[in-house]
Amino acid sequence: MRISPLPGESTGSFVNRLAHANGLGLADFLQRVGQGTGSSSQGAARVAKYPQCTEMYVNGPGLEYLAVLAGQSAAVLRQALPALAARHLLPGDGDAVWKWPWQPSEGHLVRCCPGCAQGLGVREPAWWLVPNGWRVCARHGRWCDDSRTQPEGGLSLQELPEVVDAHRERVRLQRRFGRSGEELFADAFQVAAEWWRTMPMVPRWGHRAWACGLEDRSSRVMPLVIYPEAARLAQLMAGFEQSDVRDAQARGRWLGQAEALMEAWEVDAQAGRAALLDWLHRHRTRAAPATQPAVGRRGRLPLAPGHRRLASPTGPLEQRSCLS
Repeated sequence: MRISPLPGESTGSFVNRLAHANGLGLADFLQRVGQGTGSSSQGAARVAKYPQCTEMYVNGPGLEYLAVLAGQSAAVLRQALPALAARHLLPGDGDAVWKWPWQPSEGHLVRCCPGCAQGLGVREPAWWLVPNGWRVCARHGRWCDDSRTQPEGGLSLQELPEVVDAHRERVRLQRRFGRSGEELFADAFQVAAEWWRTMPMVPRWGHRAWACGLEDRSSRVMPLVIYPEAARLAQLMAGFEQSDVRDAQARGRWLGQAEALMEAWEVDAQAGRAALLDWLHRHRTRAAPATQPAVGRRGRLPLAPGHRRLASPTGPLEQRSCLS
């Protein structure tokens, strides 16, 4: 029986589903993939008990074995399953080998939105491997994260439409500017996260936490409650990044606009100014004219050299930002 991998699914989640689709326990299925670290029965028992913690990795021959068993090409599997990327393949080109370490080497395991999974015919729990410990499903209005105690369907955003709207704005920014759009969102997210750490009792953030049944000061709630402000601030940052004028007067005008937004959000502008000044300092010089193509096409918004020296092109938001 063939099954299709979910986009962004963890390899372990896919293998577990493939085994069940063919009437096999995970231990029996793993014996067909290759030689693993420890016995397959020990690995299977651990995975069955802690599916939200463990991820599977294979070497090149192990990937080929898995492709044959799945009835899919290795290229299709690598496109869908992040842990099969070249940088994650185990060494060795002889025997097929797999490992199932206690924690993913990169990223977080987040429970798939049930609506998304069921729409693709998946009726059992499945897990995404994502850079951050959370993910928004705008289609079904769910907040999915790596909490060990979250409800099976994640958190409903029915009472928080502004979070869904913010996610769509983030997607539009990325579609317009590609990598640059996502990195500007990362910068804005880091600024808003710093505001939350120093001012967690901002009324709107507390109301959002209560609306989804979370404690207003828990670290789990932080990315959810600041999402709308981060998306709006990212738009403002994109406007500054498109400007050719970055002198003190232009920076002052931009800072005034950002502080006006903070006041509208009931965020103390004086207490939150330091993070904005840090961002302005790193973006005070525009990209060199030789590398400044027309703005507006996907990926055609070069960011300031002060940003590029510090931000990573991949990884979680904190790595993709120029801010600590």
